Amino acid sequence: MNFGSFDKLDKKSLTFIKIPMIKAYMKKILIIGAGSWGTALANTLAQNNKNVFLWTRSQNIAEHINKTNINKNYFKNITLNKNIKSFSGKIDPKFYSDIFYVLPAKAFENFALDYLINGKIQNFIICSKGLGEKGELISKLAKEKFKIKNLFILSGPSFADEVILNMPTALSLAGKKNHEMIGKLFQNTNIRLYYSKNIKTLEYLGILKNIYAIGAGIIDALNLGENAKASYLTRCLFEIKSTLHFKKLNQDQLFSLGGIGDIFLTSNSKRSRNYSFGYQFIKNNSQKSLNQKITIEGFNSIFVINKNENMNLNQLPILKTILNILKGKNPKIEIEKLLKRKFKFE
Repeated sequence: MNFGSFDKLDKKSLTFIKIPMIKAYMKKILIIGAGSWGTALANTLAQNNKNVFLWTRSQNIAEHINKTNINKNYFKNITLNKNIKSFSGKIDPKFYSDIFYVLPAKAFENFALDYLINGKIQNFIICSKGLGEKGELISKLAKEKFKIKNLFILSGPSFADEVILNMPTALSLAGKKNHEMIGKLFQNTNIRLYYSKNIKTLEYLGILKNIYAIGAGIIDALNLGENAKASYLTRCLFEIKSTLHFKKLNQDQLFSLGGIGDIFLTSNSKRSRNYSFGYQFIKNNSQKSLNQKITIEGFNSIFVINKNENMNLNQLPILKTILNILKGKNPKIEIEKLLKRKFKFE
């Protein structure tokens, strides 16, 4: 429904003036995924909108959120904004102006098949950082399965526990057009957006940074020191830039929030799932780290890339080393091989 504007009488001048109607209150926003990031995102969006819906697979969780305004699985001590309504079950996208997908990337196809009952979507914002089961970008799968008017990627350095506490956060939003429509949803909140048109680039940056964050955890678990960590992150940036070049993507985006910003955050904190996974992989002698329910996007992505991607891993020695370690090869020997390679120009 489009109200456009209406005429109002200016009593002082006795003329009619055009007053634009505010459409924000008419919007219905859907966040698919009631994990930590989905919940934090919903809480931020609810500051400006009374119609924020948080979808979860579990009806019990939805009922508990609606009854208590608390997501006990992730933020048991935080009361959520009362504008959030949670639900489970089938979803008809036509009822929502903006849909944020925050479930794991590998779950997208099955989720779409099981829960979405309409193929038309107004604004679809992908917040996941990974690949589909066969190595596809989620943006590609979404375009194939749905008729989407505007597709966006939202990515950047953002720990959910800081976002939900209203701490300052800046993110990259990539889309072909109409960025301002999404920007309005975040105005006057703790989240600041920076726009770009490089959808595929931002998506790949999110995928790669998770893999290299695992490597950062491995380095710290092996106590290789700050020198090694700084060198590692520097050379990771070089490999990422090389990958963007190989994929014919925008290399300048490496210096964005969704690039360096996200890489540095997730590679330097145990609050990062991927960093923690790499750290625990070494400390727990590999096997215990694999037996967990939490989705580790970097772990999923590196094996999908190895199996499906047309990439020469010999040109990406750090990524290849991480893969070999995750396959069970001796970490110290693999890192020693990496360090003994022939010297080269930067």
